[in-house]
Amino acid sequence: MIKKIITIGAAISLLAASSLPAFAVDPSAQASCMGQEAAAISPPGSSEEFPDGMPGLKAFIDTIPVPPGTIFNIIAKLHEGSHEACDEALE
Repeated sequence: MIKKIITIGAAISLLAASSLPAFAVDPSAQASCMGQEAAAISPPGSSEEFPDGMPGLKAFIDTIPVPPGTIFNIIAKLHEGSHEACDEALE
């Protein structure tokens, strides 16, 4: 009986915790510039830079006459410490 009560209590606790809203946090300074950019423009509608979020960034990169993987690779290798520093390094 006690096992059953503990199991039910654990299930209720899990359901209650999973219904809480997720809070965004800034990426750490060790994150790549790809992570910094993704965090800064997500979710869609939260950034003037790319209002469409990551799909907008991908659409922009697709307009550059270089294979997209090359661009993403360059951005991902940079570790500038912040979104602003990454933007400056990529200008």
